[in-house]
Amino acid sequence: MSKENKGIERASWLSEELIEQEGRLFSNAFDHAAIGMALVAPDGTWLRVNNSLCDLLGYSAQELMSKTFQDITYPEDLDEDLVYVNQMLAGSIDSYQMEKRYFHKDGRLINVLLSVSLVWESDDKPLFFISQIQDITRRKQLEDELAQLAQKDALTQVANRRYFMEHATREMTRGDRFREPQSILMIDIDHFKRVNDTYGHDVGDQVLISIATGCSNALREFDIFGRLGGEEFGALLLNTDAEAAQTLAERLRARAEEIVVETEKGPVRVTVSIGLVSFLGGGEPIESRLKTADAALYKAKDAGRNRVVAVVESSAAGDEPRERIRKSFVRLQWDQGLESGNLLIDSQHRSLFAISNDLLAAIITGQPNAEVERLCANLISHTAEHFHDEEAIFRTAGYLDADRHAEIHKGLVTSMQNVVSRFHSGDVSIGELFEFLICKVVRNHMLNEDTKFFPYL
Repeated sequence: MSKENKGIERASWLSEELIEQEGRLFSNAFDHAAIGMALVAPDGTWLRVNNSLCDLLGYSAQELMSKTFQDITYPEDLDEDLVYVNQMLAGSIDSYQMEKRYFHKDGRLINVLLSVSLVWESDDKPLFFISQIQDITRRKQLEDELAQLAQKDALTQVANRRYFMEHATREMTRGDRFREPQSILMIDIDHFKRVNDTYGHDVGDQVLISIATGCSNALREFDIFGRLGGEEFGALLLNTDAEAAQTLAERLRARAEEIVVETEKGPVRVTVSIGLVSFLGGGEPIESRLKTADAALYKAKDAGRNRVVAVVESSAAGDEPRERIRKSFVRLQWDQGLESGNLLIDSQHRSLFAISNDLLAAIITGQPNAEVERLCANLISHTAEHFHDEEAIFRTAGYLDADRHAEIHKGLVTSMQNVVSRFHSGDVSIGELFEFLICKVVRNHMLNEDTKFFPYL
């Protein structure tokens, strides 16, 4: 064998040895990584998992590889994950990172930080995903606890002043936009200093907790209530005219009279004085409204305490019927110019308009959040079904921008789910919920995007 051939043979052997060493290094790094590692097929099947991932999820490697990642993903997080997966398979992105939730084998939820990249074959076919999965459950718990501390009064567990002001300001801005009747209450515990001086601050704290709980229970689910400082509380009553506000204020006053705090020195009873201002739309800043309500509160104190004094702006006076308010609210009106010519698409579009208007009616008539969320879920379900049917129709019709339009659909459904989840947790106001679900998704998408494929039908 010539020296040249021997050199080639040795180079080939060294190359194979290096490849084998790299494979062993990757395998060792994969198997012994402190975080979860997995190789996942393009269809979602687990191809290889390490011990850290098995420990995190509670499954053996064999059990896990009999499932897909979709099987153990929390449903609300799946659509966002699949959008990223499809973007990677399409070559639009090289990698992605997201926070999501997995189901542990015992059923509990685990929060993870997922980082994913894609390995391609030489012929540009996707081979497998490399997933890195970090447990962030404790971090999310701490974030939730910090969020609670930032939003809630530590003693009474109702909204603190800062969160009350922020939340109420958002809702007053929305109320101003839609000319919604609203009312603000300032609630003060009568002779609270006497309670502290006579029974001690521990008993005073119990009185504060009892009053806060009693007021929260007496108000409606969608009203905004918080402790403003000391023995003073505030409430913003949404979609509530002067007459209804005075009825609610009297209910609060009466509820406070019924509260009894038992102590070693005997039962403690207190009363509250309430100042109330009713108005139509936000108009003025919340500080100005609170000042008006505070002035009414001091009139209640001067008049003997344990009473409600109301200030009614002229624009909020009168007996405006509920139906008039409902009709003055923005509603989606079907127009023939929105028709595509396809019977199924047009029928589903009209149905989405009707469902949206049901949601609007629930918002304007002050239905409980649970009912609003039920209608939101119904809207999301019908929207997702419509998007699926619509995609099949415009793909069959040869719409050239079909893939992009389908990606918009996926993103919208994910965003709809996210905004409803944030509304449930209190991070999104009811006005912001309406603006996104109905204006952006239903109305604007149909007007701006859907009409682009109509000529192909």
